[in-house]
Amino acid sequence: MQQSGFYKACLCSYCGDNYNGWQRQKNAVGIQNIIENCLSKMYNSQILIAGSGRTDTHVHALAQVFNFHAEKYFSNNDLLRGINALLPDDIALHDVIDVTKDFHAGKSIISKTYEYKIYNSPFHNPFMKNRALWIRNKIDMEKLRNILSYFEGTHDFHSFCVKRTKKENTIRTINFIKLEKNKENISILINASGFLHNMVRIIVGTSLKILKDNMPCDYVLDIFEKKDRRAAGPTAHAYALYQKEAIYSNNHEHGLLNIPEKYRVIF
Repeated sequence: MQQSGFYKACLCSYCGDNYNGWQRQKNAVGIQNIIENCLSKMYNSQILIAGSGRTDTHVHALAQVFNFHAEKYFSNNDLLRGINALLPDDIALHDVIDVTKDFHAGKSIISKTYEYKIYNSPFHNPFMKNRALWIRNKIDMEKLRNILSYFEGTHDFHSFCVKRTKKENTIRTINFIKLEKNKENISILINASGFLHNMVRIIVGTSLKILKDNMPCDYVLDIFEKKDRRAAGPTAHAYALYQKEAIYSNNHEHGLLNIPEKYRVIF
């Protein structure tokens, strides 16, 4: 039976400090719970949303996309203003568009990019607390870039995920890994069509350990071959990880302009 009503896609960002991740939960507070409660209050009926990805506890998002269905219609501007008035200060909506019923923030996605932030300085920056990983010793950017390059492409990431995800297919394809630096600020950007639980944080933690212990860059290949989480390095802290973008087409921009025209509705 075809569902009637109206379909929206929204772009939001959030600080993950006070939440147990994105996903809706019964015994804890997820960002999804908060947004659904605000939408339900505005629409005066239960609204459930679907996100472009599930960020873990204390992980942040610069660009999380979600979609939902409702029987009542609000203009995009009214919805944007109304929800932001109800949301707490650490969650914000940035854009809203009308979409077709076929659009799904998670299933329609091509890839996602995560950003891991490092603050590389002998002295800590109090304004970067819980926003970036502080590393005192100077990072060898060229070696770190070489280490990270071994993760690109299609691999079995069995060694780079937590135990509970190993029952699923652990083969993933990383489209690119970029290492960027601006003074003391370093960003590791990882793009893939899908990720395993804690995959990005284990990749970062392992790469930093290989760098710190002065091991050969291609030691990554040995870890892949062992297919054992114990062979990899530590899981990097969650507070320095951000979902940076959700990509729905090859020609993409930040925001919702990247959603293909076939999913858009213009009133």
